Amino acid sequence: MGINTTLLNGIRENAYDYGINFPEVEEFLVNIPHDFQNRQAKAIEIIEGIMTVHGKKELLGHIAQLARVEYGIRELNPSARDHVVHALLSFFLGVYINEHFLKPSGQAVDAFQWKLACLFHDIGYPAQIANGILRPYTDQLNNIKRDLSFNRPDIYFSVVPIGLEKLSKRVNALDIIQQRLNIWGVDVNAKREYKTMVKSGRVCHGIISSLSVLYIVDMMYQKYNPRRAYVDNYEPPGINWNQSYFENDVVAACAAVFLHNLPAQCFRSAPLDRNRAALPYLLRLSDSLQDWERPSANDPMGLPESAFDIDILLGRLIFKVGDSNRRSQIKEEIELAISASDIDIM
Repeated sequence: MGINTTLLNGIRENAYDYGINFPEVEEFLVNIPHDFQNRQAKAIEIIEGIMTVHGKKELLGHIAQLARVEYGIRELNPSARDHVVHALLSFFLGVYINEHFLKPSGQAVDAFQWKLACLFHDIGYPAQIANGILRPYTDQLNNIKRDLSFNRPDIYFSVVPIGLEKLSKRVNALDIIQQRLNIWGVDVNAKREYKTMVKSGRVCHGIISSLSVLYIVDMMYQKYNPRRAYVDNYEPPGINWNQSYFENDVVAACAAVFLHNLPAQCFRSAPLDRNRAALPYLLRLSDSLQDWERPSANDPMGLPESAFDIDILLGRLIFKVGDSNRRSQIKEEIELAISASDIDIM
């Protein structure tokens, strides 16, 4: 039995709580189509379904549209690693970990926060792909410069979207993300990381994903609650546009996304801990562990799901990886960023 079957059995009881259409997901996880492009398209359909169930279509349908961008931009760079199917599989993995590992010990992550954070943690990846497409041009310019022995600064393209951090009512997204990081006890300076990204010309898709989601949801709240009042408001029906939900749930999800792709050195002094920062802990963990069925330039087929499995035993998370090289890489990724004393990579 591979990990897809384990996850399917493990999320069955709680599927509805997370907006999961179980028969549809069973078909996706167990009866895997051979055509990966069609599988990506199906993943997007499932993501949109998960995000629009329980009356959330008005709020989250717009964000789901961004998941389609990477699917289209891959035509420009077919060798780019998949992030669409990956986001969905990471989501299922996180549901399993949340229900069977975090919840029993009292650190469960809110289902809505998990949907928002995990399903869209990589939607900024097209900007990173675009950056990679342009890099060979500047690399060649810089190589010629060195061949001619000129001591000039390197040339680079900067494809960072400008203005994503500017929200309604002159709120800076990086400020409210920082407030959430402080609550979690995470020793990361959001503005410094953003400025470092802009100055380097190298896109961090986690930062772009975080700011993109926050930008879109902020516009929706501004439209339906322009005073940003802390009162219940169900117009349009199905969503409570109370500002408290924006500050507590949306900002938390976006702050977790902001952290998920930062260099491990950012967590050297204070690794992500599930007791203080369960949401970014779960996102970073699930993102690192989900490595099966991920085609890339180096591995067009990806590692099979039969080479992975997961179990919870005596309060410990046991994650099995058949490939020894990848096992070592995953173990290192986790141990450098999160508190992993109760996690075994085997």
